[in-house]
Amino acid sequence: MKFFYRKLFYYIIFLTITHYTLTSCSKSSDATGSQGSGLIQVSVGHAIFESEQTLGNRAATPAEPIIQRNTIELNKDFLMVAELRPEDPASDSSLKDGTRAATDTSALGNNIRYRILVYNQAGAFVAERDYIRGQEASTQALQLDGGSTYTFVAVSLNTTTDLPATTPAVATRTLANSRIATTTGINALMYYKQTLTVSGNSINRLDIVFKHQKPLIGVTINSQQTGYNITAAAGRINPHNDGMTVNLADGSHTLSGNETGVNIAFDNVGSQIITNTNTSFINSISNSVTSFSLLNLTIGSITATNLVPFTNLTVSPGVRYNLILNIVPNDQFLTHQGRPAARINGVIWARHNVGVDITLNPDESEVFVNVHGDYFQWGRLARSGTGISNTANPFFASNAPANNTWNSGTETTPIKTAADPCPTGYRIPTRREQEALIADTDWSNSGPFVTGDSRFDSAKILTSKRNSQVRLTLPAQGWLSVSGSAPYNNVGITSRGSRGYYHSSFSTNNPRTSIMRFTSSDFTQANGGTNPSWKVLSMPIRCVGIQ
Repeated sequence: MKFFYRKLFYYIIFLTITHYTLTSCSKSSDATGSQGSGLIQVSVGHAIFESEQTLGNRAATPAEPIIQRNTIELNKDFLMVAELRPEDPASDSSLKDGTRAATDTSALGNNIRYRILVYNQAGAFVAERDYIRGQEASTQALQLDGGSTYTFVAVSLNTTTDLPATTPAVATRTLANSRIATTTGINALMYYKQTLTVSGNSINRLDIVFKHQKPLIGVTINSQQTGYNITAAAGRINPHNDGMTVNLADGSHTLSGNETGVNIAFDNVGSQIITNTNTSFINSISNSVTSFSLLNLTIGSITATNLVPFTNLTVSPGVRYNLILNIVPNDQFLTHQGRPAARINGVIWARHNVGVDITLNPDESEVFVNVHGDYFQWGRLARSGTGISNTANPFFASNAPANNTWNSGTETTPIKTAADPCPTGYRIPTRREQEALIADTDWSNSGPFVTGDSRFDSAKILTSKRNSQVRLTLPAQGWLSVSGSAPYNNVGITSRGSRGYYHSSFSTNNPRTSIMRFTSSDFTQANGGTNPSWKVLSMPIRCVGIQ
């Protein structure tokens, strides 16, 4: 009997030890595995605007946003030159980071409200939290099951007031049917979505980078060329609704309420450059019917009402635009810095190529050799040859200069450099200035447009669309060419008499340049590819005046 109790005693001890060991192992597994709950730690960095090219809607190539232009007559002496340009995220003028290739970053202030909604893999609603940026710790902790995968949606109107309630009710809410509705249209709409598998018993970071879902239009009016201050201005953009419903599944929105338009007020009134004071987020869907009107405008003694520079602008959601209105004198011939020039749509163009005697008539009915200008490689101060050169460039350089060699500023605000061969008061034109010249003139031909090393008798005639007496004559000089690949072989003249190639200051890291070129049958802006040979070709230059 004593033997029996002794065995029973040892058996109980064995069971106790086994249970303790198994329990301990189970707890240890939970502590290091993914089955416990995980804490979601939330932060918001910034918000980004996308480029039109990322949206894939209009541009011919990813490097070239479409610029929308129009010119209207303010009175017999002045024009209003209007331009809508999507912000180029890769340019120095973007809000924060000029290296971004497809997005444009904007800072967010503290205390803005945003909401996070959580859905499981089946799309069923799990949780919702409202946060204040900079005070995230004050919101109830968000704990989710470790090992499970969730979809996180974040939404904000970029305001410090509470967001509208999410619908429908929690009992029937899914990712597909979740909405918020607002009765104001002027606020931003920012959205973020991420799928994340939660790690249990650990901190899971949700770093939110919002994307804007509405177009933003900044408006600038510039009257510097008139010499008069702008003393009154007010504008309006349509269509714009006073309400919207946001689809949380993808951040898109539908319009509600009334189409009211959004009023544009201006800062710095009383000066020659004024900008809009309000942040003009446009509550509209992607469209090609956006209009901008000036309800009133006073410049010096000129007062105008109900001016409509644009009626059919194309705008896309989440893109930031600059609308620039330049008030310029009407197209005319003038003398700029002691040289004959022509003002066309606000840009002053030299009437001679670099290297030509400026006492000669540049617009003779027959083109002669003496109006052919010097040739230059891109980014070089030294000329490659004179207007009559047929042989290889004696100063040839096979390396491509830095992108800012001829423009240390931007396409919007160019700055002449020491390497620019244009005379005092002039500089190499930007790509956008060449594009505008093409758009603002009608072209015709002078001469036979026949190729030959001694053919100096052809030119493209550009006539102002607003003043037929104002024109520019661009000789068909061809170019001093290269052959092969780097290091290039230096060769002589190509296509003299039949083609014209004219440098701009534009260049990118590709490397890439842009030129104004023509044949007898066309007149276009041409953008070189990744081959750097365009930078080592020698071409003539037609300068623009520095104003």
